[in-house]
Amino acid sequence: EQNLKNAKEIFESYLEGVFENGNWEKKELREITTVLGDGLHGTPKYTVHGDYYFINGNNLNDGIIEFKENTKRVNVDEFNKHKKNLTDRTVLVSINGTLGNVAFYNREKIILGKSACYFNLKESVDKGFVKYVLSSPYFIHYAHREATGATIKNVSLKSMREFKVPLPSIKEQQSIVQKLDALSTETKKLEAIYQKKIEDLEELKKSVLQKAFAVG
Repeated sequence: EQNLKNAKEIFESYLEGVFENGNWEKKELREITTVLGDGLHGTPKYTVHGDYYFINGNNLNDGIIEFKENTKRVNVDEFNKHKKNLTDRTVLVSINGTLGNVAFYNREKIILGKSACYFNLKESVDKGFVKYVLSSPYFIHYAHREATGATIKNVSLKSMREFKVPLPSIKEQQSIVQKLDALSTETKKLEAIYQKKIEDLEELKKSVLQKAFAVG
């Protein structure tokens, strides 16, 4: 369990170090986006077998939009009523409750709830680089400083627009993304190994206990 924790902390520590570089120019998020907003502040009309999903911040995970068993659905009329201008340059980030979950939009059939902030990046910025910035302690610390609410934390769109993104050249952004992708892959392999060992040890413990207390 300690090794599993250490594996996760190695990546987070490296991620934090990357974006603490003081030599890079910093630009507010609003300067590198064409639009920034959030989802519906309210409840849409759900349809059990609707073709469109109503997602929030808890559906965003490591670059992917996840549909869960309890993810609500809506029909095309609700979609047309609440749809946003999402493109292949759209990044989604959770700003309510759990802060800093990030995903890219890949033409999924979705409408957004209020805990999902979306923004469309300008072409001069690498999407993967921004994903890592928003996943890093550098952004998480900022989000918690800016967040309001005693029990459920909420980051305002104003704070999101004013968040200062460290920006090296596009070439350096892409190089950093390649390195972080490689490190992330290796870290996940390590995590999977340690998780399997934990599960195997649990099974062994159950087996030993069963034998120890079995009636002869």
